[in-house]
Amino acid sequence: MATGPLVIHHGSPNFWLSPDIWVTLSGQPNTPPGVANPIVGTTYDVQVRVENKSSSVVDDWTMFVCWAIPTLGGIPLTDISLAQQLNNNGITVPPGPNHIFQAANTWTPTFENHGHECLIAVVYWEGLPFPFPSLNGDAGPDQSWSIAQHNLGVVQAPIHPRRFHYTFQACNGADEERLFVVAARQAPLSEIAAFLPGVPGGRGLIDKPGKVERLGIVASAKPDPGELEAATAVLSPVKIAPRSCRLFTLSGALEEGGALINVTQSLDERVVGGLSVLVIAETK
Repeated sequence: MATGPLVIHHGSPNFWLSPDIWVTLSGQPNTPPGVANPIVGTTYDVQVRVENKSSSVVDDWTMFVCWAIPTLGGIPLTDISLAQQLNNNGITVPPGPNHIFQAANTWTPTFENHGHECLIAVVYWEGLPFPFPSLNGDAGPDQSWSIAQHNLGVVQAPIHPRRFHYTFQACNGADEERLFVVAARQAPLSEIAAFLPGVPGGRGLIDKPGKVERLGIVASAKPDPGELEAATAVLSPVKIAPRSCRLFTLSGALEEGGALINVTQSLDERVVGGLSVLVIAETK
């Protein structure tokens, strides 16, 4: 039986915020939304929820789970910092939703990007050649595979200065060089309401919205102060070589409350990659 009926759902309204992928403290209950701000050096389990849309049991499937620093666009497999694969090993998926599977290996965030992660999960027919050339979180599902991405970071704006920074990368999974638009904008906190129980402040953050000032993106992982001051919220065109990635820094200032920022990567006016950053103003 093919695995077309198996689905890992995309997020809504943002495909990169799948509710079907999350992390929990190792050994703790696997219920969502889990932990949204993983801590460097702490061990976590990666959970993936799968729905079987058919009326039959699916038993010839494999799940691939991987994580990288926060990433826009199709990720070349050579760029993934750590990946683990969970084979079916006789596990079957009955008809219906809410079948939660735990990745075979635990994940311990390293110092790279302070523990923030881009989680990607793929469920696919075990007869399908793998690995794919690249992983595109906005793709599918197809008759033989389904892919989803969870790309939410949490950062604090310190008391002094109120400036925050967030490192990410934009990738080109194609075989030819491409020109992209990379843009950031503030979005309503309600877009991540389902994930707020897993962050400091919880759902109460919705009642404390803040406004981001001096929002900008710099095409560098270590921008100097002058670059940060001159940064704009839209970079175009962004040239990325075939099957490679470029590093960027998102920055801004937040005086109080919380704010959600969506960063998108577009090609020919179509969004092909995205990530979200929840910024929380530090209090005394």
